[in-house]
Amino acid sequence: MKSSLPVAVVLSGCGVYDGTEITEAVGLLIALSQAGFSYRCYAPVREQYHVVDHFKGAPADGARNILTESARIARGAIQPLSAFKAAEHCALAFPGGFGAAKNLTTFIDQGDKAQLYADVNSAVTDAMARKLPLLALCAAPLVLGIAARDAGLSGVRLTFGDCEGPAMNAALATWGQTHVVTPLEQACVDSKHRMISAPAYMYGDANPAEVFASIQAAVKALDEMLAAA
Repeated sequence: MKSSLPVAVVLSGCGVYDGTEITEAVGLLIALSQAGFSYRCYAPVREQYHVVDHFKGAPADGARNILTESARIARGAIQPLSAFKAAEHCALAFPGGFGAAKNLTTFIDQGDKAQLYADVNSAVTDAMARKLPLLALCAAPLVLGIAARDAGLSGVRLTFGDCEGPAMNAALATWGQTHVVTPLEQACVDSKHRMISAPAYMYGDANPAEVFASIQAAVKALDEMLAAA
C-alpha cells in the first residue's frame, strides 16, 4: 500500500547554475505525482552562495534568498527546511543543480573536505535515524555522500552518471563510498543504506525526455524500496 505520508523535496534555489535544476525539480514532482506520492517542498532560509546570470552564464551582482527563489518552482507551497520532521514523511529527496554543491553543501569551496550546512545536516540526520529512503539526482548525491561519511558509513553506492564529475567521483572515494557508473535511464539503488541516485543532467547532452526517464527510474526504485520495507 502506498504510504500516506508525503515525500520531502529539498530545493536549493531556482536555476541550474546557482540553485536547483528546474527540469529535474519539476520532473521529480511530476514523477512522484504519477506514482501516487504526495510531496512537500522545503528549502534553506539564507542567501545563495552567489547569483548567476543564466543568459550570460556568469556571476551577477546582488543576493537572493534560497527559500524565496525555490518558491518559484514550488508555486509558493514551500516551508523552511528547519521545519522538516522525518516522522511526517516517507522519504527525503534532492533534485540536482549546482545549488547542491553551493547552497546545501560547502563542496564548491572545500571539495572533499566539504560539510553539509547545519539545516541540511539536521534534516538528513533525522531522516537517516528513522531509516527513510534518501533520493538524489544529478549532483545532489554529494549530499548523501557527505552524510554517509559523517555517519561513519562506508561502501555506500551512489552515482553521478558516467565520468562528467571527476572531482565528485574522487570525493566519494575519499569518503569511502563507491561511485557506480549508471546509464542515464537507470537509477543506482543501495538497498542496504536506503539510498537512491540517478544521473539526470549529469549527462549534459541529455534531452528533457531522457532526464525525465532518469527521474522516473529513481521514483520507481523509491516505490519498490518502500513497498519492500
